[in-house]
Amino acid sequence: MAQTNVSLSPTEFEDLVRRIVREELARLVRSRGRIGDDPSHEGTVDEAGDETLVAEALEVLDAYGDDPHGWLDWEDVKDQLRRAEALGELPN
Repeated sequence: MAQTNVSLSPTEFEDLVRRIVREELARLVRSRGRIGDDPSHEGTVDEAGDETLVAEALEVLDAYGDDPHGWLDWEDVKDQLRRAEALGELPN
C-alpha cells in the first residue's frame, strides 16, 4: 500500500480526535453495563486521571447530549479518513 502524506492543522487534528472520542463514548454509553464488565480496556490505576477523564466525558455529553449533529458515526469517520488519505492529507 502506498503511503500518503496529509497535513492537518492542530485544530483540525483535535477536532477529528474529539469527534472520534465522542462517537466511541456514545457507543460505550449505549452499551451500558458492559464497560465495567470488560477488563480488556483497563490500564494502570490512575484515580486522578480517571476523575479528569470522567469529568471531561460528562462535559461532552452535557454539551452534545442527544443532538445528532454533535456526534459522528464511525462510518462517517472512516469516510473522512479515506477522503483525507486520497487527498494526501494524512501524516505518515
